[in-house]
Amino acid sequence: MRPQPYLVPKPVRGRIARPQPQGLPIINMGYNELPYPPTPQVAGALAQVSQRLGSYGAPTCDPLRVALADTWGLSADRIICGNGSEELLDVIARNFVRAGDEIVISQNGYIQFELTAHRLGARVKKAPERDFRTDIDALLATVGPDTRLIFLANPNNPTGTMIPAAELARLTEALPARVALVLDLAYGEFAGEDYCADVHALASGHDNVIVTRTFSKAFGLAGTRVGWADAPEWMLPGFYAARGMGSVNALAQACAVAALSDIAIIRDRVAEILSERDRLAQDLRALGLNLLDSSSNFLMVSTGDPDRTEALVEHLFDGCGIIVNRTREAGLEDYMRFSLSLPDHNDLLLDGVRRFLDAT
Repeated sequence: MRPQPYLVPKPVRGRIARPQPQGLPIINMGYNELPYPPTPQVAGALAQVSQRLGSYGAPTCDPLRVALADTWGLSADRIICGNGSEELLDVIARNFVRAGDEIVISQNGYIQFELTAHRLGARVKKAPERDFRTDIDALLATVGPDTRLIFLANPNNPTGTMIPAAELARLTEALPARVALVLDLAYGEFAGEDYCADVHALASGHDNVIVTRTFSKAFGLAGTRVGWADAPEWMLPGFYAARGMGSVNALAQACAVAALSDIAIIRDRVAEILSERDRLAQDLRALGLNLLDSSSNFLMVSTGDPDRTEALVEHLFDGCGIIVNRTREAGLEDYMRFSLSLPDHNDLLLDGVRRFLDAT
């Protein structure tokens, strides 16, 4: 006899793990990460905190919450930090959802939304999309009497598509007040700071709307795992009750505070990524590939045939040492996804695509 688990394991997407056949350096463009080194302030913070690793750090991340509030013009009293925004998605769901309840997401919503529901024994209902974009009317039509929570990533992962803030406003006005709404802005900086400000303003006027954000993308701190949420104050005691004590370690907190003090550098890096995204999108379309319009730091590219796309993924690894993400979700089988990197990396990928198309 062994303990009986309640959860059925979910399949994990396979990734290329074999050695690079030519011994080329590996360039991983499959995880939506940024390629830059720590900013000067982050490097300094790393050196300082490394001398006092016996400290947990502030349990409620007070210096970080104040820095976030000052940077984005928010109230620190509405902010909670977590071990990446993924911890906060889980914390939010455990506050509002029980086994048998429903969580509504968009058809191609972020995979972690579905995994969060799975861990709770909740049912997932997916609203149809239009041209790989969230359809607000379909989302509202999917809400039923057992719906407790809506997760909506905007810009979305994996598609990179985005809907205007006016559509989000329409959703918040029409949504029953008993349903919690999470607007995930993990890629918000790539959509623009004005857009993010509009989403936060929208949340501030509703007692059921939460905005989640992260340092893993635009700030290039994926390895530290720091996320945060802007939520109604009445929700925060419940969130802290469900969140791990001290889940944002001292190193992560110090890096995040330092990154905010280097915000001008972060903005320059975001601008470079956006410029590279537009350049590669234009060149890939000129080569005859299909792309989804992206408001994030990655592109979804299709050859029009799943097998050919699979062959392109293998070619980029074998011939260039580049890892991209092969999407296999229903409706996205024709696509691969890659994050924008340094211009030299992007040029290498573009050259690899050209060579593949010339040879096939």
